[in-house]
Amino acid sequence: MGKADIVVVDDQPSVCREIASFLDLEYNVHAFTNGKDTIDYLAKGPADLVLLDYDMPGMTGFEVLMAIRQHKSTRDLPVVFLTAETNERMRQEMMGRGATDYLCKPASSYDLHQCIFKYLGPRNVR
Repeated sequence: MGKADIVVVDDQPSVCREIASFLDLEYNVHAFTNGKDTIDYLAKGPADLVLLDYDMPGMTGFEVLMAIRQHKSTRDLPVVFLTAETNERMRQEMMGRGATDYLCKPASSYDLHQCIFKYLGPRNVR
């Protein structure tokens, strides 16, 4: 079985690079620093899971999530928020709007791998 495709979206390029370095041996990682490029890619590119920052300029993580959920081809795509927001109200709002899960930043490589394993299974996890 081939490597799964994971889309990482964060307005901080350093965060994208850090997450990609955790994952690039096991997964095909596609990193984006804004919502528009992410939506454009998902309209035509492969993806098995999205790791999505909540707080971004331009398009927020919620707006990206809503666009993902509106398209038939990406409607069921697992979307995991990566956020510094740790309060329960925000978590409930993320889940209520259709997020699959969330991780608090900074997420460890272990937490990232466990979350991905939860949704994609054992095929690519160490």
